[in-house]
Amino acid sequence: MPLDNIVIILAGTKHPGNIGSAARAMANMGLGRLTLAAPRCEIDEEAHRMAKAGTDVLDAAQIFPSLTEAAAEMHMLVGTTGAIGGYRADTSTPRQLAPKILEQAEKQTVGIIFGPEDTGLVDEDLRLCQLLIRIPTSRHAVSINLAQAVMVISYELMLGSFTREPGRTLRLASLEQTEAMYIQLEEALLKAGFLHPQNARHMMFAIRRLLGRAGMESSDVGILRGIARQINWFSTAKK
Repeated sequence: MPLDNIVIILAGTKHPGNIGSAARAMANMGLGRLTLAAPRCEIDEEAHRMAKAGTDVLDAAQIFPSLTEAAAEMHMLVGTTGAIGGYRADTSTPRQLAPKILEQAEKQTVGIIFGPEDTGLVDEDLRLCQLLIRIPTSRHAVSINLAQAVMVISYELMLGSFTREPGRTLRLASLEQTEAMYIQLEEALLKAGFLHPQNARHMMFAIRRLLGRAGMESSDVGILRGIARQINWFSTAKK
């Protein structure tokens, strides 16, 4: 079942009740894998009280000290955002992205990241994500509770799992592999003069979006690392 390969990642969550409510929403929609990244609260009595039928999900939750560590074994990362513009310009609705997430989850692990209640995901978090989800809301009331957001997206995934037909699924490289490639590529492009210190972060964000949309398998990452090595060698040889 593709739902078994979908991990809900709550990053920097501040309120135990939201963790418990998110676990309940997941259980309602057939999702069982919850991860907490650098939580700012404990899984306490309130969390268990709010979890209701999601107690098993809550008890099985994994906890990591950072988002990078929580996402290291994921093959696709989907970020959630309520804001628009800037690095958040290229977003899709849960209904639009559900088929792509489910297709990938047929064979590989997909992480869906939800940020802290007060700020949501920041730019540094979004750079890890290949895709972004934004839940449409009324312009008069745009803020959505964390557990409600988990419920909306989980519902679309459950609904989509009832009707979709499996297709060919790419074997995407892990976050650990792609992050090592991006570091190597940025160093090579700086040395070649394509990137400059003042614009490197912005340009690398655009490159991440471009390659993330394409979907990179391990062999693709290997090719790009080879290109980076050659750029680095050529730039050094010219000097």
